[in-house]
Amino acid sequence: MDWRVLLGCISLWAGLVLAEVGSFDECKQYFCKEFQPFGFQISHWAQICQRYNRQYHFATLYDKANRIPYWSAYILSVANCPDQTSRKRQWFVEPQLANLDTFLEMKTENESTLSEKELRFSQAINEDYEDTSYTRGHLNPYSFQCDDSSTATFTLTNAVPMEPYFNQVRWHKLEKNLKRQLIENCISKRGTAYLVTGAVPSDNEKIPKTDEDKAGDRTRKYHQVSVPSHIWTAVSCDHPDNNRKFSFAFLAENKAASRLQLMSVEQLNSELSRLYSRTIKIFSNDCNSKSQKGQEILSGIKVALYNTFEILLTDQYSQLLPSEMKSRLDMETQKVIRSKNFDHNKMQVTNIRYLMSFPSLADWSSHFEKMYNEDNLACVLAPADDADPGEVAKASGSLARVCTVQEQKHLPGSSVTAQGWSCVEHVCGYRETTTYNWCYTSYDKDWDYCCTDKCTVNPSSQRYECSRGDGKSTKCSPQYSTVTVSGKACRADHPCGLYKKKYFWCYTDDDENWEYCCSPRHYCGKHSYDYWWCYTEDPQKSWQRCTP
Repeated sequence: MDWRVLLGCISLWAGLVLAEVGSFDECKQYFCKEFQPFGFQISHWAQICQRYNRQYHFATLYDKANRIPYWSAYILSVANCPDQTSRKRQWFVEPQLANLDTFLEMKTENESTLSEKELRFSQAINEDYEDTSYTRGHLNPYSFQCDDSSTATFTLTNAVPMEPYFNQVRWHKLEKNLKRQLIENCISKRGTAYLVTGAVPSDNEKIPKTDEDKAGDRTRKYHQVSVPSHIWTAVSCDHPDNNRKFSFAFLAENKAASRLQLMSVEQLNSELSRLYSRTIKIFSNDCNSKSQKGQEILSGIKVALYNTFEILLTDQYSQLLPSEMKSRLDMETQKVIRSKNFDHNKMQVTNIRYLMSFPSLADWSSHFEKMYNEDNLACVLAPADDADPGEVAKASGSLARVCTVQEQKHLPGSSVTAQGWSCVEHVCGYRETTTYNWCYTSYDKDWDYCCTDKCTVNPSSQRYECSRGDGKSTKCSPQYSTVTVSGKACRADHPCGLYKKKYFWCYTDDDENWEYCCSPRHYCGKHSYDYWWCYTEDPQKSWQRCTP
């Protein structure tokens, strides 16, 4: 055979092999505008076009030294596949990381002809995750893909060690809500959702650890796989219409008490540049990061994740402040930080409240219902001008009304019972072998049920009810007001509620003086009469004159 023909065959074979590990040429369609994230390559890295069943499904930049991926780039599937198996038992490895002359496709460890030692040299194996306090966490989520593309995500070159609660609860819920938002706002509008999810490796934290290994009678390698300090995702919806393009990003700490930062792609580039100590760029441009649509989607995700993450909204708190208050807070903060005696570890920010103002009680009532029904939040009416308990608010009547924004009582960790009492000693929960949710309401062991779902009106009884956690329901009152019918402020620990009565009421002082409250479904107004009044009971029967 002519030597040039033989050389040509050898070159062609090498090209086929390198299409899997060594180049992104065969999977560049998974990058937005075919731009590959910039700045990650240092040494000991591998470009992988993730191939399964003769098809390429996504792209991964793999860190062979830390045995985890830098990132995976993928596209949200447009297919609907609700009936497929959600998880796979077996995880694949990438034989070509150890030997370019072996299989073109990912294989299970048993299917691979390579030894454990050969595989370990350049990648994680399943044993590295055994008897550790971490789980295998997808970068490209299996739930974002269908059929073979979903199966292909179960490769250890697409997995990093994640703290179990963070992986299975916090990050999982983020993925679920992100998928829904992208289907509704990008895929269904004929856009293409490009995503890059990555991990920031840790130099000090690696698994498996000797002090966690329960199987003391075996020989294994320790400190093999880096545990990431942070997990991040950059999202870009590409569309022929520039007005429909949008982008945004997430950054979260890989721990149970994780904080989630929601930000622009440019901000993520800056944060990753700081964490990696080198310039990072995920997409070729900002992908219309300031679009109204992107902000609306982020807002929807924030609401869905309100109680799942301890949310850190970068550069958002200050935007909620009036300009004068913001300037004053900035000045005070600078003075504190510049102090020679400033100790960050001992400093706390206290007494943060979110207030919303309305021109009338009718506007407040309308907004209360909308926020209560659509979000897990309550817009609780507050006395105007912060009236002291038992006193009539100074701004009652003509001036704007104010509400404080609170989490609803059915969310985990609530300290408010179904009928409105404040918990003492512990928050709502299942305790002392009970099958229902409850807490003590006094140190004399008085107690009340707690809600496990939203407190809503039962269509049959026309009274507020909620589930108590054992398959049964109990009467409840929503968080809605701290103002009595006369305009007085309720006692701080006793907002308007039922408290085992048929009508809504509250204590106004420590001497147990009390007054009626307007029903959550009927604000203080004239309601076709020439005087101010409201119902104080549901169904709408008893009523009282009131002061707006």
